[in-house]
Amino acid sequence: MIYLLYKKYIHALTQKTSILLSALLLLSITLTGCKTDPNASPDTDNSSTGVSSSIADSREDASFSDDTNVLNNGNPIDGPVLSEGFFDGSDYVRESELTGYTTASEIANTYPSLSVPTDITFIDGRYFIVDCYHSQIIYNDNLTDPLTGWTVLTDNASSGYDLGHTIVSDGTVMLADDTENNRVLVFERAGDGYTLTQIFNEIGNKPHYIVYNEATSAFYCWSSYSGEMYIFRHKKDDTRMYLTNVITIERLADTYVRSFTIDNEDLYFVSGLPADGSSVFEPQILKYDLKTFKRAASFSVPDKIAGMVQLEHIGDLFYITVSTDLYGSQDAATMICASSIEDISSGNYETVYDTFFEGGGTPYYMGVIDGTWYLTEHRLPAHAIWSFDIDEKGAIIASTAIY
Repeated sequence: MIYLLYKKYIHALTQKTSILLSALLLLSITLTGCKTDPNASPDTDNSSTGVSSSIADSREDASFSDDTNVLNNGNPIDGPVLSEGFFDGSDYVRESELTGYTTASEIANTYPSLSVPTDITFIDGRYFIVDCYHSQIIYNDNLTDPLTGWTVLTDNASSGYDLGHTIVSDGTVMLADDTENNRVLVFERAGDGYTLTQIFNEIGNKPHYIVYNEATSAFYCWSSYSGEMYIFRHKKDDTRMYLTNVITIERLADTYVRSFTIDNEDLYFVSGLPADGSSVFEPQILKYDLKTFKRAASFSVPDKIAGMVQLEHIGDLFYITVSTDLYGSQDAATMICASSIEDISSGNYETVYDTFFEGGGTPYYMGVIDGTWYLTEHRLPAHAIWSFDIDEKGAIIASTAIY
């Protein structure tokens, strides 16, 4: 718009005035190239700050090839990444570091409310909540007690844990990403509590999302700013953890990616926003083969849902939570669903956030516990975790605010 106004009036101005306007225009573009959204929540996605509108222009004008590489421990991938069955301990990048801790932490939670919760899950008969902006993970055996009745698994004071996002278990060990420290923490049961027994340092750049996949007996941890998947495994009768693979997806190396989804043998990434403020790639949903990490498909999405958080395949429907649009505005935060990813790509989707979750906040991660789905959100003080029920096709039919 600035450019059009400039073009319309430039010939009506004197040469001296036009030079002055040119200087002012250049200054204006420079100053407004990356504006911070004053309503942005305290999210660790640094790209929740605004992104220059030149991103869309650079996508259209740039000459580039999307022939990017995928590497396994620095080498080209030829065949399946992981051997079948349990890890035998013979081929790995490095072992975990042992902490030497043997006693369980039994710290009482002192916060009466949550601050940017990012994950809720059920492990070992207990509910676990990642209370991201309190830099702690808390647990309890029910969802009705006040939060001050919950116990702290780990926090900044006890372990240095800083703004982690997820925690997961295979029934033997629990792994949690420690985002700001670029670590993965390993916990084991100790009596009635849990002990931090192992640590992996130097895990990419802001590890952000971790999943256990029973089919491959492996933990997958995504480094959100470097385009790397870190794969951890342990031997069948041993809790010692090993980093076995580092998968580098060059296509995502310059993009802030908040999560991934394992759907049977498929692996999906919601490509999010450029980590460095600019990119020649369109916002896309990328589909890979889980075994070989070979890309199977790419689906461009509308700019207004570019800042995607997570994709879930629920029943016959695909759901996506959205944090921002292409330009970093959380006014675009929403939750959508459609019958196919192709429908999402074409803009043929339904918005369900305002209908079932009141709207106005930023929906984040989804997860299922015993057939009931849960949603975390932030920016709203009144509620931060929801449960929701679905019908046989996966459509949401009811929701309840939990905390």
